[in-house]
Amino acid sequence: MIDISGNSGVGMSSDKGSDQNSPNYRMSYRDVAMHKVMLQDVVRTEAYEKSISDVVRPEHTVLDFGCGTGILAMFAARAGAKRVIAVDRSPFIKTAQEIALKNGFENIDFYHDDHQSLQLDEQVDVIVSEWMGHCLFYEAMLEPLLATRDRFLAQDGIMIPAQVSLHAGLVCDEDLSDDLSFLAERPYDIDFSPISHVPLQQTDLVTLDPESILKDTAHLGSLDMHRISKSDNPRVFSGTIKTSKKSRIFALCGWFSAELSPGVRLGTGPNDLPTHWDQVLFPLPEPFTVDAARELTITISPLTEQVGKEQFWYWSITDGEKTVSVNEQQQQQELAELPSGKL
Repeated sequence: MIDISGNSGVGMSSDKGSDQNSPNYRMSYRDVAMHKVMLQDVVRTEAYEKSISDVVRPEHTVLDFGCGTGILAMFAARAGAKRVIAVDRSPFIKTAQEIALKNGFENIDFYHDDHQSLQLDEQVDVIVSEWMGHCLFYEAMLEPLLATRDRFLAQDGIMIPAQVSLHAGLVCDEDLSDDLSFLAERPYDIDFSPISHVPLQQTDLVTLDPESILKDTAHLGSLDMHRISKSDNPRVFSGTIKTSKKSRIFALCGWFSAELSPGVRLGTGPNDLPTHWDQVLFPLPEPFTVDAARELTITISPLTEQVGKEQFWYWSITDGEKTVSVNEQQQQQELAELPSGKL
């Protein structure tokens, strides 16, 4: 079974608040609904608490980048850090400061800044950030985080998460195929052919049950958060799968896992404990038959990554003889802007 969430706002990335680049940006108590969803994600929040507790030492200065409610900064203070710095570009950071003071955390300094405007008089020992979006890059904030790391993390400093990885599965759920093909079935006896192909070539956010994907999955690559460079763009992730039986698949499914610190792992796939993160669905324009005798290569590439920009992806699957690929950005560019007035 599949839940197509259509979720484009709540829990989109981390505890970092609203997108300040949006023309409709404003801080309001509506932000609380978003932060509540993430705080209710016990899997995510307790994993971060465990990692921070394991890593932070009394001599450490800790920077919580994109702090949101300040929960990770408070975990660092509770772990005994000498100094904690909480940074967020949203005005909600004032509320985060109020929460921290209400709970007796007086050694947390709050900065209403982004990665460009932040000024500190010292290097930090630990940077913690819950920056990841769905399938890592869906409205995430990787580039600002890397800029902050390059400016302020001490040599031999610690990043939480330490490493993130991208994974993909093969979706065999026929209910999904029926849903994607709805417009092609002439609903209400109307021919929707000008748009019927779009759901088959457009990503969506989904929550899949384990039985919706084949057992075999692909590891597409990992990012070492200490070493990855801002210049590593565009990123292309590729991996192989050899299935155990012949099947028809209708889409790819992508998700991420994270090693927060040694021994503390977080996963967001269909076989993991549920989190506030969805998986990303990468539909195929036509069903693809996979055979146990043929190795499959899956490629997924985020074509855009920065916060506030519309997210586009490229994805493909090949068995060496047949290849199916989709480029969302190219399709979007083919849509011409129309002048006002009668067509």
